[in-house]
Amino acid sequence: MLAKCLTRFNTDFVWDGKPVIFQSRAVDETGQIQPTYAELRKVRASCSIYHNNAIQSWLLEENGEVKNVQV
Repeated sequence: MLAKCLTRFNTDFVWDGKPVIFQSRAVDETGQIQPTYAELRKVRASCSIYHNNAIQSWLLEENGEVKNVQV
């Protein structure tokens, strides 16, 4: 594991053609786990838009398009 780097990952997935949301989260070398948006907002309030390190969510739409979304 390399500190402070992006890590590519994959998983097997059989898609049924319906919209689905994938989420990825990180764990650092000290065991800190990337928070959800709800956990982050409890600490920083809803008006915080900078330093957003919440879990990333990706919507796979029926047409195959992928979008970054907040859940």
